[in-house]
Amino acid sequence: MATLSVPAAVPAVAEDCEQLRKAFAGWGTNERLIVSILAHRDAAQRRAIRRAYAEAYGEELLRAIGDEIHGKFELLVPLVSAYRYDGPEVNTSLAHSEAKILNGKINEKAYSDDEIIRILTTRSKAQLLATFNSYNDQFSHPITKDLKEDPKNEFLSTLRAIIRCFTCPDRYFEKIIRLALGGVGTDENTLTRVITTRAEVDLKVIKEAYQKRNSVPLDKAVSKETSRDYEDMMLALLGAEY
Repeated sequence: MATLSVPAAVPAVAEDCEQLRKAFAGWGTNERLIVSILAHRDAAQRRAIRRAYAEAYGEELLRAIGDEIHGKFELLVPLVSAYRYDGPEVNTSLAHSEAKILNGKINEKAYSDDEIIRILTTRSKAQLLATFNSYNDQFSHPITKDLKEDPKNEFLSTLRAIIRCFTCPDRYFEKIIRLALGGVGTDENTLTRVITTRAEVDLKVIKEAYQKRNSVPLDKAVSKETSRDYEDMMLALLGAEY
């Protein structure tokens, strides 16, 4: 499912920190060295690098990156940011009760209610999918059917997008990438957000969905619309050799 390529023999965390420090030093930043490290470490390894870097040099890695990297290459920040725990445990009774809460708030059209926000932002993917399945079982239709599209209601559109992201992520993220690449000028912020956050999850499936929908490999589409170090980082996270 993932496209992230991690070497069989990963260097010690201290060595990665030292190499990053060297990449930031001197007159010019060594972007290629930064790509070779951060684009080829998983989330746990990057968190370890971030902690060790702060301990060794008394400086937060995010700050070091921000001081040295500018423009499109700032996609690096999400790569060293923490991710929410998304374990497999499911509480079925909780799913049942929270499906009822969601139904009640949706019927009231209280789309921005604190209860909806709490459920969607604090539950794991597995728990939310169980809740959406329970919603379907209890009310005989999927939750999205009760969320009628309304272009005037921005919060409703966001709520629909969040739920689609959980229920059919490959099609959702394929569309997001397609729109990011297909407009007048590439939407680098959106492209970066999707690729950096899905590289360890399901980017391979998203790539397959993209090629099926557009008859063009995602790597090729990204390469056409990006350049230089930013292109290198994107392609590395997509699993391409460079």
